[in-house]
Amino acid sequence: MNKKKIFEQIKKEAKATFFVLVLLIVVWCVLGFGVSRLDITFFHTPLWAITGCLGTWIFSILAVWWLIKRIYKNFDLTEEEEKDE
Repeated sequence: MNKKKIFEQIKKEAKATFFVLVLLIVVWCVLGFGVSRLDITFFHTPLWAITGCLGTWIFSILAVWWLIKRIYKNFDLTEEEEKDE
């Protein structure tokens, strides 16, 4: 990869990571605050506490898996510098 493609890939990864962060915050709000209106409990624990913690955790694992498989690429930053010298 040349320097231009490397920086384009870095920019793509940063944008995708920011998008996942914003999406994670929205999911956390929906699963925590949105579900808090329901009067459902499991083992004396409100549903919003379970979905806000476990649901957000599961979503974040899936989002990071998606980032790793679809967006991130493995490349060497020093490779191009060694060729220039």
